Amino acid sequence: MLQAIRDHAQGWIAWVIVGLIILTFALFGIDQYARGDKVVVVAEVNGEDINANQFLTLYNRQQQRLQQQFGDLYDQVVKDEDLRDQVLDALIESEQIRQWAADNGMVISDQQLATAIHSADVFQQDGKFSQKIYEDVLLRNGLNVARFEYEQRQFLSESQYRNLTQGSSFATASEVEQLALLQGQERNVNYLRVDQRPFLKTVSISDEEISESYQKDLAEYVEPEKVSIDYIELSQAKLADKIAVTDEIIEAYYAENKGQFTLPEKRQAKHILITLESDTSEGIAAAEKTVAEVQAKLAAGESFEDLAKTYSKDPGSAETGGDLGTFEQGMMVPEFDEAVFTMQEGQVSEPVKTEFGYHLIKLVKIVAKKAQPLADVKEEVTKQYQMQEAERQYFDLLEQLNTIVYEQSDSLEPAAEATGLEVKTTEMFSREGGSGELLTNSKVLNTAFSDDVLKSKLNSASIEISANNSVVIRVNNYQKSRQKGLEEVSASIKEELTRQAAIAESEKLGSELLAKINAGEAPESLMKDGVEWNTVGWIARNAQNLLPQMVAEAFKTPKPVEGKSSWTQFQLATGDTILLQVTDVKSEALTAEQKAPLKGAFAELFANAELESRLVDLKANSDIVKKEVYKTVK
Repeated sequence: MLQAIRDHAQGWIAWVIVGLIILTFALFGIDQYARGDKVVVVAEVNGEDINANQFLTLYNRQQQRLQQQFGDLYDQVVKDEDLRDQVLDALIESEQIRQWAADNGMVISDQQLATAIHSADVFQQDGKFSQKIYEDVLLRNGLNVARFEYEQRQFLSESQYRNLTQGSSFATASEVEQLALLQGQERNVNYLRVDQRPFLKTVSISDEEISESYQKDLAEYVEPEKVSIDYIELSQAKLADKIAVTDEIIEAYYAENKGQFTLPEKRQAKHILITLESDTSEGIAAAEKTVAEVQAKLAAGESFEDLAKTYSKDPGSAETGGDLGTFEQGMMVPEFDEAVFTMQEGQVSEPVKTEFGYHLIKLVKIVAKKAQPLADVKEEVTKQYQMQEAERQYFDLLEQLNTIVYEQSDSLEPAAEATGLEVKTTEMFSREGGSGELLTNSKVLNTAFSDDVLKSKLNSASIEISANNSVVIRVNNYQKSRQKGLEEVSASIKEELTRQAAIAESEKLGSELLAKINAGEAPESLMKDGVEWNTVGWIARNAQNLLPQMVAEAFKTPKPVEGKSSWTQFQLATGDTILLQVTDVKSEALTAEQKAPLKGAFAELFANAELESRLVDLKANSDIVKKEVYKTVK
């Protein structure tokens, strides 16, 4: 065919081919060039798209924030699918609010946006907004001005929406009073406990019951797929233990790094702290007057230590004459630190203002920095030298390890021989993991069950399980998931059925005892093996002498009527049955000081409930489509 095309290149066939190429570009190519890459949509809200760029921007920010927060625990704490769900839900909610704001004419003015940005501390220098710092901060964080200001405008719009809702909520005086009465309520309680454990010896479970339970819950008795892995571990710490040292090496290392084994300068100081009663002009004036009074007495020759005992408001040092002991530079608040480390021995400072108040500081002693003798720090020097040498070895061996396990991907033995490391084998474990640091590491678990390692039977690349501690792995053995036989699980089924039957017997006996109590029998007369009567007395809502569940049940029980006790029956998480008696109820009046936070708490509760209701309503009246691509897009 190609030869035929060449033969007729100057004829009508050539023109047909050229025409088809032009038509293809006209229909597809030019449009593609005009639009660029196709936009990936992860969700639609009332016909408006949320694209992958928006999703990944927020997803990456959240991921980085959580990685900083949890460090090495990130993979164990954060599930990627949950994070993706949360990010998409946040973007959908944001888009709903944006649409509501647009429909209702709610806008953020340029002045509001400028005020918010100019007031942010991160963009200020010497208390004023700096355009240069503003641009530098955005550049360091990979943002351009236009994008940042768009996002800020959206953030302010969402905040304004929330504030409109929450700002209209309030708590009335009668609501606060009612809450105060409930908060101050106390109840007089006693209880009868029916232990379920004695019934464990009396109940009987048949083979038929065990079989029926097994057949009903077959899915509960499936053993998941499992693997065991071969692995090579490379650890800087273990390499360090094998680094040979001599006295000459340690002496040379100590001489080269003497500064690391030098004790820093320390200073001993005393101070007199005069606090501000209030951060007002009157409070400041009063504090300055006291400072001046102390300075005058010092000038007159009175003892600094005696004045500290009289005037200082620092409870930790006043009784010892203001003595703060010795400390290194950087251990105190900056203003205090700067003053101490610019003073001479015996000198008393001018007043130094910090967040705690005004300080008069006396420098007692300067302890000069001092190099520690090698004999005193030899163990530390040795360890530091070994770790330094081991770090070099670690990265050389890690590179070598990765190269060999990739080039000879069907075995770990060549890599072990080349690096002098050992191939070890684990126990069988499921996707949920096994015992020990290695088999609880999510990176190792995910890699062990990945397609490359499990299905293709390849070596893995190195996996960092902690700082300068890595492994490479390959699957040694694989066991498919399987249905466990009845004989394997009958013992555990019988144990669980016995426990359930014992709990049921405890509940049944509890009901019988409650019927006797209601018929007039005294609860204390019903005690026997496994049944005990407990007199408690008055409890408040924060009572610590009862289980939280029991306290909650006590305050849910109806109030006694006409002097007749109220009773309630419930089960503890342990399976024991409780018959709880409320004999009386009283309310202790709260003081005005105790009521004050209740008003704010009540108003906040109403505000959050109303906001949540509005957001639910927005969602109910929105046409939301989530695309499956958000679960995998990168």
